[in-house]
Amino acid sequence: MLGITLRTRNAANPFWELVDKASAFETAPSIRALGYFPHITLARCPAIETSRLIAAAEVFEGETAFALTFEQIEAFDTEPLVLWLKPRRDQRLIDVHEKLHAMLDPALCDPHYRPRNWTPHLTIAMAIEGTLREAALGFAARPFEPFSLTFDAVDCVSWPPVSILQARTLTESRLRNRAD
Repeated sequence: MLGITLRTRNAANPFWELVDKASAFETAPSIRALGYFPHITLARCPAIETSRLIAAAEVFEGETAFALTFEQIEAFDTEPLVLWLKPRRDQRLIDVHEKLHAMLDPALCDPHYRPRNWTPHLTIAMAIEGTLREAALGFAARPFEPFSLTFDAVDCVSWPPVSILQARTLTESRLRNRAD
C-alpha cells in the first residue's frame, strides 16, 4: 500500500495520551506499533507507481503548516472498531486534499480517501474487537481537553511496515501553536 500523509514533527503529547488510553481497548497498541508520527492520511492507494505518488505531492510546494484543533473522539463503525480524533473543519485542508487527488487520479485510491468521501481524521486506535466495543464507545463519548497540533510535514509512504519514501517539510506559518 502507498499513500500520502500530513504529519506533525512535534512531540504531540495530548495525542499520545489519548492513544495510550484508547490502547486499553485493544489486544495490542495498534498506533504505537506503527512506529510512525501522528498523521492524517490524505491518500491511500493500493496500486500506484511511486513516481506518480511523489509527483502528486508537489501540490504542497509553498504550503504552510496546518494548525488543526481536535476536540472530539469519533468511531468508524467497522470490525474491528476504529477510534479517531476529529479536527475542526479546515477549508484549506479540504482544498489541498482535492488538489492532491486531481493530480493522483481518484480512481487509483481507496474510495474512502477520495474527495467528497474522505473524512479528515487522526486515528488513536484501530484494532478494537467486539468484546470491548461498548466500553470503547463509552470512552469516545467522554469529553477531553481540546488541543491543537501543527502538521508541518508531508510524507509519501509505503506500508506495512511504514516506510517514508519521500518527506517534504511545510513552511512555518507566522503563528506557532503552543499546544504542540
